[in-house]
Amino acid sequence: MLYQRVLTGVIGGTLLLGIVWYGGVPFQLVLALLAGLAFRELVKMRGFGTFSAPALLGYLVTLGLATHPLWRESWALSAAPDSISIFWLILVLFSFLTISVVSRNRYTFQDMTYLFAGTLYVGLAFQCAIMLRIDDGLGLRYFLFLLLLMWSSDSFAYFVGRALKGPKIWPAISPNKTVSGSVGGVVGAMLVGIVFAAMYELPLWPWLLMSAVLSVVGQLGDFVESGLKRSLDVKDSGTLLPGHGGVLDRFDSLIFSAPLAYYWMLGII
Repeated sequence: MLYQRVLTGVIGGTLLLGIVWYGGVPFQLVLALLAGLAFRELVKMRGFGTFSAPALLGYLVTLGLATHPLWRESWALSAAPDSISIFWLILVLFSFLTISVVSRNRYTFQDMTYLFAGTLYVGLAFQCAIMLRIDDGLGLRYFLFLLLLMWSSDSFAYFVGRALKGPKIWPAISPNKTVSGSVGGVVGAMLVGIVFAAMYELPLWPWLLMSAVLSVVGQLGDFVESGLKRSLDVKDSGTLLPGHGGVLDRFDSLIFSAPLAYYWMLGII
């Protein structure tokens, strides 16, 4: 299992780094594809048909959110330069709820709010990740910082937790995660922050603090996804990535940390 996990991580990580380095429209389309696959996993975990009406609406909204940086300058649909306006979010919510009524509660309000929340959970997170890479004031180095920080945090947490074991953090949600692993993840992230600040001659403490906070937020994203799977009684969100599960399983930390990283970096750059 560990061999499969490492092999998938090396191959997938290499491909992802390549497309991140290339950037441009291909990068944006790949991340939009990942967003679509992640939403599909949410659809399947809940038991919806892949091509049911609410699922199709969800795909459309998720991809619209994720690809927003591609068309935002051509379509004046947003009051802010990097986010969808409240009007359009309300319109989407009402569309989901209308499906519940039209289907005569075949799809309940709870089902529709689950899908609506799923579009924001996935679509807006990947939108922020894309913006972090393509924003004129940020760009490649800052996206790589986040990516390497998340990988380091996950890896340190995994190996330190296996080596030291100790008390569990939240066994009801994620029985394998330990306090030692969580601390190890934060330390791994802070090491990335130290190296990054030194390489680019940036003030150390803001980046050290950001690294620690992003690690904690990323770990929280991991717990949230684990809690979601437990509530739906599934082990993995998908099977696309051998040894890792699905897209949500692999990118749960990034999904939570990308919005915070994007706006925090905008604030200090």
